[in-house]
Amino acid sequence: MPKIDVPTIVREAMKDPEFSREMRFFDGLLKIAIADDETILEFSDGKLLSAQAKSIPDEKCQIFVKGTAEHWEKMLARYPAPFYQCLQTTAVKHGLKMSVTNQTYAYLPALNRLLQILREKNN
Repeated sequence: MPKIDVPTIVREAMKDPEFSREMRFFDGLLKIAIADDETILEFSDGKLLSAQAKSIPDEKCQIFVKGTAEHWEKMLARYPAPFYQCLQTTAVKHGLKMSVTNQTYAYLPALNRLLQILREKNN
């Protein structure tokens, strides 16, 4: 699987009306981990303050999504296999790791839109 430039893609995603609408009001850190590559996204009132490749412990993040290279390869396929089309089903059926906070579920539509955008950029 090619390396995915998550910080750049998220900066572009902020221009997406659906993603930016669903992220409105979010405050805190969102971690996206693709195998060993971690990206920390910092938001304030739904605005992206920073997007950096760095590592922060899960407990310091309001939301985290962590998967193996195999998880991401299947989720980012042009036509994902069943139960790889969204983050929550991949977590339930295939062991993707996600935080289980109120914020995770409140912002799940934004996270799934981000997955769609990552999928588009990957293909």
